[in-house]
Amino acid sequence: MTNKQPNSKIKTEEKETEIPKNNNEKENKNDKLQENEKENKNEKEKILVNPLQNKWTMWVGGYSQSQNWGEDLVKILDFQSVGEFWGMYENLAKISEAKNGTNFHLFKTGIKPAWEDSENINGGKWYLRINRSVLKLDEMWLKTILSIIGENYEYNEEICGAVVSIRNNGDRISLWTKTASNKEAQISIGKKWKESLHLRGIRLSYLIHKDSLSTKKDRGSLKPTYEI
Repeated sequence: MTNKQPNSKIKTEEKETEIPKNNNEKENKNDKLQENEKENKNEKEKILVNPLQNKWTMWVGGYSQSQNWGEDLVKILDFQSVGEFWGMYENLAKISEAKNGTNFHLFKTGIKPAWEDSENINGGKWYLRINRSVLKLDEMWLKTILSIIGENYEYNEEICGAVVSIRNNGDRISLWTKTASNKEAQISIGKKWKESLHLRGIRLSYLIHKDSLSTKKDRGSLKPTYEI
């Protein structure tokens, strides 16, 4: 009996010394997990907060023959960072689900999506007609947005904004630029946009706003100033 008592005491002491050791290991693991989570959170925040070079405004409106273009424009929101953009984009309904006649406009803040705006009046637009059986409208619109807010063009200062128009007879996406007479800039922008959309066998056309504004011309018969 006297020999068993010391042994049981030793075992008890061994167990008592092991408990703090296990607790320390758990605490260290928890600390490392918390540190990793904090680092991951900081990295995500850096990406989300990453500022864009320009501030952008999203507008929506509808078009009918009975009203002037731009009369029903409604500003949806502004964004100036990658995180703000994705927060906006992920909460919007798909463009392809919008009703016929709807226009969505994304322009640099301070530029109104209207031909008469001082930043647009001497400019024009590259445009693409969308056949939904060939091209995915939502994909084309997103790629267009990313190309302009990401400043992917040699002549970024020439970019005013972009418009997507939902029409039963064929959706359209257009890229608005500032100086129509600057052929070098417009051709460069058109080529880069086409490259961004990965288009093959499809031509893009450029129209000058002043030609479109002219009441003496049938807009359907307007000849493109540039084509690529």
